[in-house]
Amino acid sequence: MDNNSYKISNNKKPFSPVMKKLIFLIVFVIILQIPLLFVGGLIERRGKLFKTVTEIGNEWGKSQKIIAPVISLSYTDSTFSKDDSIRNEKNITVQPVQKRMAILPEELNATIEMKDELRHRGIYNATVYTANIKLTGYFSTKDFPDKNDMTAYLSIGLSDTKALVKVNKFKLGNIEQDLEAMSGTMASPLFTNGISGQIGPEYDGIMEGDKIPFEIDIDFRGSREISILPLGKKNHFDMKSNWKSPSFSGVLPTERNIDGNGFSAKWEVSNLIRNYPQVIDINEENNYLDFIQDFYYDYNSDSYEEVGEYGADGSSIVKVLLYNSVTDYTQINRACKYGFLFILMSLVIVYIFEIVSKKVAHYVQYIVVGFSLVMFYLLLLSLSEHLGFEMAYLISTFAIVMPNSLYIASMTENKKFGIGMFIFLSGIYAILFSILRMEQYALLAGTLLILAVLYVVMYLTKKADIFFKLEEENN
Repeated sequence: MDNNSYKISNNKKPFSPVMKKLIFLIVFVIILQIPLLFVGGLIERRGKLFKTVTEIGNEWGKSQKIIAPVISLSYTDSTFSKDDSIRNEKNITVQPVQKRMAILPEELNATIEMKDELRHRGIYNATVYTANIKLTGYFSTKDFPDKNDMTAYLSIGLSDTKALVKVNKFKLGNIEQDLEAMSGTMASPLFTNGISGQIGPEYDGIMEGDKIPFEIDIDFRGSREISILPLGKKNHFDMKSNWKSPSFSGVLPTERNIDGNGFSAKWEVSNLIRNYPQVIDINEENNYLDFIQDFYYDYNSDSYEEVGEYGADGSSIVKVLLYNSVTDYTQINRACKYGFLFILMSLVIVYIFEIVSKKVAHYVQYIVVGFSLVMFYLLLLSLSEHLGFEMAYLISTFAIVMPNSLYIASMTENKKFGIGMFIFLSGIYAILFSILRMEQYALLAGTLLILAVLYVVMYLTKKADIFFKLEEENN
């Protein structure tokens, strides 16, 4: 019984060294995901910290919402309604009422030109812009009440008035002289922040025609987002900027063009899409949220949200977000997600060099190469905060490719394998850089890369017995 057992145990084949090494590589690559997860978490935390530095933009100018132009007027209404007349027959005195109205334009044309720039604070920066807006169009005299004692103002709403740079033109009617601008809109509580100009006695003749033209030209600063309300019955908006990755929301443009020089967009908007009339009674309690909405930034995402007292979605506002879709942190985070594939590919190539060179590599040597590949992402993150992504990527690639190539040349005692490692690592990091620079085709390029790697592995392993033979020769 004992002799048979002895024979059986002697006939049992030893575990293949090739399989041992392959199992080790798979397990080791899985273990390397732990430090990669820590690096990925660090990238996300640094990215969130980058997003929270909004005071850079706030000091320059916040997200700007333009509500202009509006003629806000007040007058004393002493006429009786039907109910008032009935009460008056019973000798009840009816007091005159102070009326406040907001008249919106019949036609509104807006031309907005923006120039963006970066403002820095420490290692962080924020995208800000300087803008010029030209407003032209006209009011209809049919919208005005037939009163002689009206006090009227031409009002412009600007959400962050401290970022107002200059009022270049502020004209109403055919009078050459501009209105004198003063702080406040005179249209509160409909909208508060902005400027206005009092329409004095010299404008008494503007009501004689059918149209009251206006021409407004102002310069202002802002950051992150710009929006404008389509106050006219007919609205035509033109916007240009050197920003290369805008995000349009609310009312989408009818025409738009985005290229390497920036973007241009046009809107044709009807008054039928909005939830407020052409003449607004300011004294009444109005729930016109397009006027009172404000903006906040969601630091857990890459977009701005809009909230109002009743949670409207702002779908009748023309909005453009200066959206940086690919930041340094998002690119590094995406690169880190390819870490498993790239590390596995690199270690497989090291193993192939080991077999072909007939030089047995120690497990410690694989561990050294594996952790050096993980250090690439940490080094890239550290350098990109000071040098920019392109330069950081170049230095990080060189810092990983050169030592590993020399290490492989020393391990195999053959310079050709060192050169082969240099070409391989340089190639995959160049491909990764190309993928990271893509926005619309990144997923497609990543998928094609994985397929290419799969095909290469299939070609190299089509005769798997070669590995076993070479392993036996080494032993």
